[in-house]
Amino acid sequence: MSKNLLLAIILLIASSFFWSGNFFAGKIAHLSELTPFKLGFFRWLLAFLILLPFTYSNIIKNINYYKNNLLLVSFLGVLAVAIFNSFTYISLQTTQVINSTLMASASPVMMIGFSWLIFKTKTNFLQFFGIFMSLLGAFSIILKGNINNLIDLTFTLGDWWMFGAVVSWCLYSVLLKKIDNTISQLATLEVMVFIGLIFIFPFYIFECLNSSYLPTKQVDYIIIIYVAIFASIVAFFSWNKGVSIIGANRASLFLHLIPVFSAVWAILFLNEQFAFFHIIGVIFILSGIVLSNIKLKND
Repeated sequence: MSKNLLLAIILLIASSFFWSGNFFAGKIAHLSELTPFKLGFFRWLLAFLILLPFTYSNIIKNINYYKNNLLLVSFLGVLAVAIFNSFTYISLQTTQVINSTLMASASPVMMIGFSWLIFKTKTNFLQFFGIFMSLLGAFSIILKGNINNLIDLTFTLGDWWMFGAVVSWCLYSVLLKKIDNTISQLATLEVMVFIGLIFIFPFYIFECLNSSYLPTKQVDYIIIIYVAIFASIVAFFSWNKGVSIIGANRASLFLHLIPVFSAVWAILFLNEQFAFFHIIGVIFILSGIVLSNIKLKND
């Protein structure tokens, strides 16, 4: 295994781990009456302020690149920073975490579709089979090993918001290929965050017309700090770097680790019990990831 591939695996696992906490944070935020755009705005504002001292010099150095590619960088910023996260938080107001993770499990298939449409990227049999296996593993964990849980699910308007979030994320991940990887990825992320904040701001103002403009509870600040540092800076940098190494199609299967880590959160903090379906799910997901990352001779 090459050092680059090992680095990509570590980074993509890390991003899935921290994003798994984002779903729980979004649900807790709703229960705490921390509204979606308020959470999104303060999440990215804090992330922007943390990153600024480490990125401003690189941004100035490469300002011509950002000017020449303003449309692309702006589009990516709106997709990832504004739409994906805001839609996710809106969806969690009216849907279950289980529904959201089910929707997110469709990401690998959707990314392959976008890759083919935009870049005519080919996918081999092992990648398709790997996606199928990892999807089965994700479903096993999400449905707790019982197919009746799928039958009993009720779908709401929130599920459509989550579908929109997944579409925006997949499109963002595929279009990352167009970004120059020789430029500091943290600096590029900072530019995207700034653009995303501009887009979120009017929605945040409108949302707060009949409520407080600032978070009001201690738990709100804890949620904002977590999603700003771990689900934003660490997870996004890890994902962007991992995708730049192995590509969006192969990286997408690591998103199926989100239900695995969500189960860990539930076992640790919600007193759920470790069960056999967790083992089966992990085996299928890891097998799918391994298969999808095997390079065939004609690739």
